[in-house]
Amino acid sequence: MTEVRGRRVVAMVLTHNAPKSLVRCIEAICSQDERPEGLVVVDNASDPPVEAASIDAPGLAVRVLRSETNVGPAGGWALALRDFLDSEFTHAWLMDDDIVADPDCLATLWDAASDDPSSAFVVPISIQPDGTVGRYGSWCGFLIAREIVEVVGLPMAELFWWAEDTEYCHWRIPQAGFPRRVIDTAVVHHDAIRQGGDLPAWKYYYEARNMLYYHLYVMHKTGRYPRNVSRLVGRALFKQRTDRARCLAAVARGLHDGFGGHLGIRYPVTPLHERNVERGGPLVGAGPDGARRKAG
Repeated sequence: MTEVRGRRVVAMVLTHNAPKSLVRCIEAICSQDERPEGLVVVDNASDPPVEAASIDAPGLAVRVLRSETNVGPAGGWALALRDFLDSEFTHAWLMDDDIVADPDCLATLWDAASDDPSSAFVVPISIQPDGTVGRYGSWCGFLIAREIVEVVGLPMAELFWWAEDTEYCHWRIPQAGFPRRVIDTAVVHHDAIRQGGDLPAWKYYYEARNMLYYHLYVMHKTGRYPRNVSRLVGRALFKQRTDRARCLAAVARGLHDGFGGHLGIRYPVTPLHERNVERGGPLVGAGPDGARRKAG
């Protein structure tokens, strides 16, 4: 891609305790019609750690950037983009470890971005396990220019989990004058390895807190917040099979901290693990981790 386009693209993957998913993700990166020049795997406190020597990515310059503590997607992507700014790459292709890109995805994104490379913020569509199509600028394989990150800064690491992508991709970048462009012909598949089953209580806390913080301190309007928090409470009451009282208490604590603007890792977090996935088929197995949804 560098020789053809005159630009330097690095693929960046954030991973946490998902070795099988990481292999699928990297295999898809290596199978691109137009490959990136480098690959950076941001290891968010996986146990065991991800080792660069174990990554099979022939022809790519590979590095592992490790955090010894789980700083969540917010902290992980802040680390990744800080590393990007310290590199010589001009564009970053960002994705979580459960994203599998079609072979022409990066080339299609670059074709869309090449009319104005320094303002490139192009997003593929994301096919979910149930066949629905996501069109949001989350950590699902979007391509972004260095100039944008230099202007808007890094994701809010203190959000830890939930709404950090909404604040960064749906609010801060567009507010800075860089429109988010969804490219329907660029496709990734979201394996959703952490969906299904009960939500752990800590997810109720961070979702309630960060949603309220986002609406009060970022958007400065309530928007859909009342409806979203009602759905969260409804899930704790009617869909949660265990720990309902604890989950409701986590929501209440999250609302308190969100109203007061108290961010950071303030609620104990349990490690997450991938579920088994049959490529091209349904999710199988069981696990305690819930779906990651948008906080609009």
